[in-house]
Amino acid sequence: MKESQIIEGTVFSIERFSLHDGPGIRTTVFLKGCPLSCIWCHNPEGRRAGPQLRYFAQECIGCMACVQACPNGVHTFTDGVHRVDFSRCKACRACENVCVAGALRVEGHRMSAEAVISEVLKDRIYYGEEGGLTISGGEPLLQTAFCVRLARLAKENGISVCVETAGDVPREALEAMRDCTDLFLYDYKMSDEEKLRRYTGGNLGRILDNLAYLAAHQARVVLRCPIICGINDDDGHFRAIAALSQRLGIREVELMPYHNYGKGKWEQIGEPYALADMETVSKQEGARMNERLHMFLEEAAQGRTNERL
Repeated sequence: MKESQIIEGTVFSIERFSLHDGPGIRTTVFLKGCPLSCIWCHNPEGRRAGPQLRYFAQECIGCMACVQACPNGVHTFTDGVHRVDFSRCKACRACENVCVAGALRVEGHRMSAEAVISEVLKDRIYYGEEGGLTISGGEPLLQTAFCVRLARLAKENGISVCVETAGDVPREALEAMRDCTDLFLYDYKMSDEEKLRRYTGGNLGRILDNLAYLAAHQARVVLRCPIICGINDDDGHFRAIAALSQRLGIREVELMPYHNYGKGKWEQIGEPYALADMETVSKQEGARMNERLHMFLEEAAQGRTNERL
């Protein structure tokens, strides 16, 4: 691949002043497409690889311009209620283009890496010593060539690069990104293979193999662990997280207790949300989770120390 070749990716959001996607103040670029189907996903609009319609019901003013514009019969009004048949949508953007209220939006635009980095550079003044670019998704490494080009452009401009990945990707993607990534935010969702398949559709063997590859090549990794009550908040999983981090020498581990902030997004894309009745984990319960993890981390470290004696 020639460096001068234009590489495009499918982007569904660029969020500025992000404080939770790596160290410092960051600009996070979200890419479409994901091999997983996590039932708690808080970015469900990023799972499908191609463009996807999203409807914000609270913004609709009932002008019915979308009914006239749509060639596929996606939009109807019954007794003044706007109904959207997402199954008929071809993401042609005709309704988006006529919706003056902004109630209709097609998520996912093709952008060149150069166009994206020009947006990222607008925020460079705010990054300081720690901030920079985070590439997220979806699963960004499904668009490997685009990620590589974007990361290299960032590095050429003196901007640090974080990549958020769940690791269920071909090894070649990590090999391509390793030398142009400063930090991998590695989402480790389940330590039980059957549960992982049931709740995410993921491949635990590949996830663990890829994590071991990064550790073996001294890549900086933060192990990020979403904790979903009643699914993976048991001591067995916490012990497995601690043992894994100890075995691979991963010093940074973060728990991400469940929140339901993405609940409304599922309705906006016309899909049912399996955890609709689950409440966000309180700060107090989140603190208790972290206390449990630290206990198991200490146990794992002590066990390794005893092995050496």
